Amino acid sequence: MSVELKQNLSAILRALEERGMKTTNIAKSMGYTTTSQLHSIIDGDSLVSTKAIISMIENLNVNPNYLFLGKGAMFLTDEDEIEELRKKVHELEHNHSEAVKTVFALNEIIQKLEKRNADLIDLTSAAIKYHKGQKQDETENTTDNSFIDNRQELMKKLNMTGVDDILKQGAKEEEILHSQKKSKK
Repeated sequence: MSVELKQNLSAILRALEERGMKTTNIAKSMGYTTTSQLHSIIDGDSLVSTKAIISMIENLNVNPNYLFLGKGAMFLTDEDEIEELRKKVHELEHNHSEAVKTVFALNEIIQKLEKRNADLIDLTSAAIKYHKGQKQDETENTTDNSFIDNRQELMKKLNMTGVDDILKQGAKEEEILHSQKKSKK
């Protein structure tokens, strides 16, 4: 047991005896069955148990700050406890109001981020639609151009064989098909 704790415990026991409390009652309040256990602690022959310290604080209103550190009043009074509770209530109220402010601030940030996210989704969706439309136009133009190139090559071959009338008929049919495709768009 530290010297400070031993000195503080001795001072507390003297104060209790000065108030008229018997050593036997003090020992019982600490959870000991005999006074010799209490004297053994004061003499430094044994250590004070945690249970005895808790019993002192609860049963004899010993201030734990005084017992361990030698600070503050030796004994707690109801007024001391009430004042401590008031301080804690005030501190908790302050912490609560700060927490509420933080929650509201975070909620605002969340709402702004959700709006920004929705805007980005809309923008991305529009970009994808635009990009798909551009690719589709390119694909159709490429297909149309390759179709025309193939037709012209075929016509050259057919011209060589002397089938001009058949080619003209085929060209008319192609134009009709091509105009139908455009009207579907």
